[in-house]
Amino acid sequence: MKNETYTLAAMLPDKPLQSVEPRLYRLLVQELEMLHLHPYDVKAGGRTDDHGITVYLRFGEELGQVTSRKFSWALVEDGDEEVLTFFKQSAEKIKKSMIADYFKMMKF
Repeated sequence: MKNETYTLAAMLPDKPLQSVEPRLYRLLVQELEMLHLHPYDVKAGGRTDDHGITVYLRFGEELGQVTSRKFSWALVEDGDEEVLTFFKQSAEKIKKSMIADYFKMMKF
């Protein structure tokens, strides 16, 4: 038996990104709009701690796919290119997943 310490934050699910960090949510929505996707096509969440924020993006059929990344508060405050690149790449993954799901559904 492992003797691990569980914090309350570790047991709680991530909170909606728009309420945890609205600046990051706006970046996500901008990238989705560039690809003609709707914010409801992805469930965006985040967990914060003293060091930064971990962003979780769930998408695909029954939200079965997830991508996540942790950003330090300094990166978030500075609007770093790394943050923008993560949302651009994630928006592309979401678009490809939606296209694949569409063609899978059309086969039936």
